[in-house]
Amino acid sequence: MQRTGLILLLFCWMIHLSAQPFDHHDFIGAGHDYGVEVSSSPSEAYTAQETVDGFDIQYEEQLKAASRFLAQATFGADLATIKMVAAMGYEAWLEEQFALPAALTLEELLQQHALYTGLGEEEEVWSAHFKMAWSTNVLTSPDQLRQRMAYALSQIMVVNSAGDLFNDFAQAQGSYYDVLLTNAFGAYQELLLDVALSPTMGVFLSHYNNPKANPELNIHPDENFAREIMQLFSIGLWKMNPNGSYQYDADGQYIPTYTNADIKEMAQVFTGLGDGAHDFFGPVQDSDHPPSTLSTPMRMYEEHHDKSEKRLLNGVVLPAGQSGMEDIRQAVAHLAEHNNTAPFIARALIQRFTTSNPSPAYIAHVAEVFEPNVANNFQEVLKAILLYPEARSCQLSEQYGFGKLREPVIRLTNFLKAFHLEANPAADFPMELECFYDHVGQAPLDAPSVFNFYRPDYAPQGSIEQRYLVAPEFQIMTAPNTIGYINELEQRVNRQEYTQIDCNPDASSAEEAIDYGDDLAYLRKMDLEPWLAWAEEPETLVDYLDLVLANGLLSESTRQIIQAAIEQLPTALERFKMATYLILLSPDYIILK
Repeated sequence: MQRTGLILLLFCWMIHLSAQPFDHHDFIGAGHDYGVEVSSSPSEAYTAQETVDGFDIQYEEQLKAASRFLAQATFGADLATIKMVAAMGYEAWLEEQFALPAALTLEELLQQHALYTGLGEEEEVWSAHFKMAWSTNVLTSPDQLRQRMAYALSQIMVVNSAGDLFNDFAQAQGSYYDVLLTNAFGAYQELLLDVALSPTMGVFLSHYNNPKANPELNIHPDENFAREIMQLFSIGLWKMNPNGSYQYDADGQYIPTYTNADIKEMAQVFTGLGDGAHDFFGPVQDSDHPPSTLSTPMRMYEEHHDKSEKRLLNGVVLPAGQSGMEDIRQAVAHLAEHNNTAPFIARALIQRFTTSNPSPAYIAHVAEVFEPNVANNFQEVLKAILLYPEARSCQLSEQYGFGKLREPVIRLTNFLKAFHLEANPAADFPMELECFYDHVGQAPLDAPSVFNFYRPDYAPQGSIEQRYLVAPEFQIMTAPNTIGYINELEQRVNRQEYTQIDCNPDASSAEEAIDYGDDLAYLRKMDLEPWLAWAEEPETLVDYLDLVLANGLLSESTRQIIQAAIEQLPTALERFKMATYLILLSPDYIILK
């Protein structure tokens, strides 16, 4: 009853978006190699003099700032990683991340399929295997910035895995996610072209097997992808200034970027694309080999491509008689170089990494370095997003509030990665996230529509809306999802179930859960023993968890509540679990400032 009262007190606490500036004490690291071992005694406070690569870590605020930086740039970090980044500096860490090879999803997905299902080669690869592969790479691979960037892109260029076809052939999801991973540090124009040619996107937005017009048979090109590549993937609905503000006409109304006629013209561009694995232009269900069909980029079937002249935006004309791929490449280049694209994509990426309400100057800064046809330009874009003073100092102005609600998936991975659990040699990470999605409304590639889990301009009623601010992630912070999040914490923190075995939070054994056969790896528990030394002193424990979980953002009042709660508990394990549980429920954690 006492714990329930504390939880209710924390949840009833008013969520605020105030921010505190950080002091920075930069170190310049030299000769750093990835994989360096960092050793320190967990029985000592993390503010003690310790070294990483030979550099002193003396400042508490420096560690908190590094933790906050990693919360924005990755899926979470443990103490060793926080110390390493504090020592080597943010720019050096970014360059190291840019140099790492991509941990791809499709390869891992097939390994998960072979490991867990015991099915033959002819059996389907389910959507669950994609989520297993995704969580394995996110929790274990070193290329954390690339993984986080791909996840951000997956919420801009959305595909939904809910259909039976994708659920039965998860190669479609894995190959699409690999498109995002391989282009995460590249050029936006190349990414947009690869997305346009993805059979997963082609099936989802119906330009796979898109024929040219035949009025006599009442056949017309499908307009779905043509609309969304403009509205959601490139230029947006309304004309923008370079700083992301909207332009107005003489009547004070927003100016549309395109018309219905523009959609029809663009739809003609994306005709003639079909099966890239076989010589077959027709519905994907009729293909003999759907898995390879859905994991091989679409190719052009010229006889089905509209060869007429096409008039695009801003007076751009594609001449008649061009090949289908010439039309597509020129149309993609035209959208990538449109004046709206840089601020539109800049704002979308900033919202996914650092803040829901970037200032006009912040958007303009990122848009200025956005060069869509320059190799590796996303590296410059990411540096502009993550190193901009507004993101690093977190200062509040009268015009906007800095910060964002941590989305549920990020809250989960941030917790799991804080303790740097090693992969199970026999089973790796069988975490499907199916149950997690049922509870909190979010899992990778499971957005309910092409508009993602939440609209970028969503504003919950109350002070945020009254201040003309937005908070997209609040759109899925419904009462059921909030309760589901609490249940997830109960299962993962208090029951220590690292790899959840059932969607029923009351299940306590394999017999009560889903029957996964003889593979008891699904029952793997979290081993918190290595970190229990921090729990000897309540204040030291809260300091440690504040750093690795809440990124140094716990308020004094939150700290006092948590310390008062854990002081009453007799064992280190109970204190550790209670402190972790309360921090992960607190507004100070849920809002990343």
